[in-house]
Amino acid sequence: MPEQPVYNPKEIEPKWQARWKEDGLYNADIDHSKPKHYALTMLPYPSGDLHIGHWYAMTPSDARARYMRMRGYNVMFPMGFDAFGLPAENAAIKRNIHPKEWTYANIVRMRGQLRSMGSMYDWRGESVSSDPEYYRW
Repeated sequence: MPEQPVYNPKEIEPKWQARWKEDGLYNADIDHSKPKHYALTMLPYPSGDLHIGHWYAMTPSDARARYMRMRGYNVMFPMGFDAFGLPAENAAIKRNIHPKEWTYANIVRMRGQLRSMGSMYDWRGESVSSDPEYYRW
């Protein structure tokens, strides 16, 4: 019996995620020939690392966005970070770090964690509620 190839996620996942990004697989480009579907999930609060509770809340919307795309919809599924509030401030104070530094470092880490999961977000529409640009018209 031939030996089955071993699934090595550290090798396989980055390869295909890079390909998806290069191909723009999850980009929500306007296509007027398709019906529109807007998907939005809970924006994570960057007071620390992601945990299973984040993905527990995000998985159904990711699955729904994929389902709608397979049904022919032009799916827009952005991601962002809800970055205001006491948890991040308290975590920064506890570590003697400025809240802005703490928050943005967490956003960088969480962005990488979310991307490594292979979710269908269109990162071109990312929003960060603590960024002053978020409030510009």
